[in-house]
Amino acid sequence: MQFQGKKRPVFGVVAAQAADIEQRQILLGIIENAKSCGVDIVILTNIYNPYYPDDAFSCENKIYDLIDSPDLDGFIYIAESILNSELRVIIKNKLLDHKEKPVVIIGTVTKDFECGDFCFINTSETDDIMDITDHLIEVHGFTDIDIISGPEEVEAARQRVEGYKKSLLKHFIEFDSSKVHYGNFWITSGHDLASKYINGQLRLPQAVICTNDYMAYGLLDEFADHNIRVPDDVTVAGYEYVRQRLYHYPVLTTYQRNRENLGRAAFRFVNSKTVPGIKQEQPLSLRGRVINGCSCSCGINTEEYNRELTQVRHDQFYQSLDLSGQFEQKLTECRTMREYISVCRENSYLIRSACGIYLCLFENWCSFSNSGEEASDIMNCYIVKDKYKKEDKQFLINGLDFVSLFADCPESCAYYINPVFFSKRYMGYFILVYDSPDTYDYIYRNWLKTASNALELLRMKNDISYLSKCQSLSLIHDSVTGIYNRKGFEYAVCSCATSVNNSGEILTVMVRTELFSENLQFDKQDKRYTVSCEAAAAVKKLVGYDNEFCGRLASNLFVFAGFRKYSADYGEILIDKLRTLIIHSPSYIRECGLNSFVCTYGLYSTENFSCDSMINDMIADLNEKSKIRTYEISLPHFSDFMKIRNQIYTQPEEEYSSDDICQQLCLSVGYFRNSYKKYFGVSFHKDCILSRMSLAKYLLISTSMSITAVAQKCGYDDEKYFMRLFQKNTSLTPNKYRSMQQTVK
Repeated sequence: MQFQGKKRPVFGVVAAQAADIEQRQILLGIIENAKSCGVDIVILTNIYNPYYPDDAFSCENKIYDLIDSPDLDGFIYIAESILNSELRVIIKNKLLDHKEKPVVIIGTVTKDFECGDFCFINTSETDDIMDITDHLIEVHGFTDIDIISGPEEVEAARQRVEGYKKSLLKHFIEFDSSKVHYGNFWITSGHDLASKYINGQLRLPQAVICTNDYMAYGLLDEFADHNIRVPDDVTVAGYEYVRQRLYHYPVLTTYQRNRENLGRAAFRFVNSKTVPGIKQEQPLSLRGRVINGCSCSCGINTEEYNRELTQVRHDQFYQSLDLSGQFEQKLTECRTMREYISVCRENSYLIRSACGIYLCLFENWCSFSNSGEEASDIMNCYIVKDKYKKEDKQFLINGLDFVSLFADCPESCAYYINPVFFSKRYMGYFILVYDSPDTYDYIYRNWLKTASNALELLRMKNDISYLSKCQSLSLIHDSVTGIYNRKGFEYAVCSCATSVNNSGEILTVMVRTELFSENLQFDKQDKRYTVSCEAAAAVKKLVGYDNEFCGRLASNLFVFAGFRKYSADYGEILIDKLRTLIIHSPSYIRECGLNSFVCTYGLYSTENFSCDSMINDMIADLNEKSKIRTYEISLPHFSDFMKIRNQIYTQPEEEYSSDDICQQLCLSVGYFRNSYKKYFGVSFHKDCILSRMSLAKYLLISTSMSITAVAQKCGYDDEKYFMRLFQKNTSLTPNKYRSMQQTVK
């Protein structure tokens, strides 16, 4: 398999609640092997993961849409982590849509996945419980043993009881079904069973096996409250080793499933199916081990106990940092996106061991869920923290092509992608980067919740300010710019399309603005208002005839459509006029810059016309052009060169010296000239001339100034020289250019 455009293969891990110890152990095994093989791991995980559907958290599961990313070369699905059955079906169908990629599923085969399209791998819960029962029989000599498992209808619960039964039969102990109890895999089940022993409903056995630690903790807590001595009166054993033994008395004897080897085995499978030439390795043992504690007479293992104490102290340290920090308060005070990112950056120390943090938001995240728009395909990505990149950089990416964010990373890493949402508003995702086998913890879950809520508060603050500028609200007109909104534009275009004959044609021009101007979303709404109005005014000037319309489809997406018999080059003429008008919109260029907009045009037939198809087609073209702009800003010194170019075009009448600029940038003249031409496709000297020609075009289009006055305004005292230069660069004399553009009102 070829990994085009990528340094390394990228495997996706589909999980839920990745901060939970069960998932963390599996992930450590996956990431450890991935690091040794030079493979990037992308973990898609929700946060809350409720058992039953809950509207308040439904948006978090949109994170699994990233399964459709073409960047992912194979999948590991931790199926047992997904609690909701409807979500399991959605994920299964998404994975089935990518049959060409290897998929391995970790966990018990459930009815949701009863098909032959996947490889399943799991530790044997039957063997694990058999090992625990063997320990109680062989080490302690017990023959009177009860067991409590999860719901009887759950396959995992039945398998665990089967392991208990096998051990009894192996040791010639008669199986008694009355000693098998079913609960809900939670602490309450342990409480209930203990109460039955205490009040005499059930006879107290020599030992009780709890098929997960939580039920064991409930049992221990209830026994302690009623002076039932463990292990003197009864021995208690757990299963899963969820690392909370220090909060219950006595310290629980439990069993650790070999989840790290489970992760390693899953990675090996996908790697062998993805990367050619992988040698077949010996199968890994998935057998777990007993972790001794004080709830049986074996006593605690000091080394194991000290490791747990160290981890608890470490967790408490970060909890104290979280409790005493001002993260939530400072985010609440933010009024701009820049301030928000700055506060996140200042508080990134709360996220243990992460070497990188990215925030990726849909370009129209602050408007689409209320306006009826779809979430944009393009995302603004902000660097909160990154050891390999400048933190103040911003990127544009396609939402599914997120690998471009870490394509330049020199080593394989693990990338945890978590949803950013508020109620039913899905805004994007945070990405955590780990360059060593590690996972995040519960502190980050709180950090993410705070960051998500604050983002919604920031949006609401600025919506109120923004809407205060809006008057004369209309169903079909944009309240800020006065031109059609999407609904009005579609209505006008579709009505016109049906009224012309089938041989009619539609010329459409579309422009996306404000590409790299994240602060304009919030910073000083009066500037945002002005910038939007200037962009709309430029598009509006393209309209000059009947059956021509313009509209604002989204906050930074404007469109023109016309139904006439246009000349073959009319689309190019309109694009030239639009660029000229935007370049000389003073507030727009000052706030956004020359490289902040992209344009496209197309010619469509009115036969079988679909307005949605036309719009989507043009947006796709703009997306490709936006990607190029995103790539450009990552080039060395590009931002410095862009500042110079912005200055040249906003003050074209000035004289500019490459020597002076090179001295200012501390660059050699040769490097500056070569790089400038590479970045902008024109030499520095030529671009200085073109900036003056651009101003000349703008003045010829928008004013009635004489040619002499235009020449002087552009810095030329010699009118004839100006006219020759203009004709050389446009193929038209100034008068002919003005005459032609006046027909493009």
